[in-house]
Amino acid sequence: MSMISPDSVEIFYRTYDSLVKDSLPLALFLNQITTKMDKENRDYFVIPAKKTGRKKDICFQFERKDNELVFKGIHTRRKADGIS
Repeated sequence: MSMISPDSVEIFYRTYDSLVKDSLPLALFLNQITTKMDKENRDYFVIPAKKTGRKKDICFQFERKDNELVFKGIHTRRKADGIS
């Protein structure tokens, strides 16, 4: 299972916390997210617009290096733009 790189975990958490409006702390379900990313061989995950307060889905993008996920940034798109 991939883990978020120690070099980028702090910026990832700050970015996530500033953008996502969820009552549950990220730490409670981050393992589920990374497991699903591994299973589906993806380097991103999407938070739906209804949880972001931006009226757009937010895609958190990573790069895989040495079995770690290095946070690269975010992309925002409306569902009509093709991200679901």
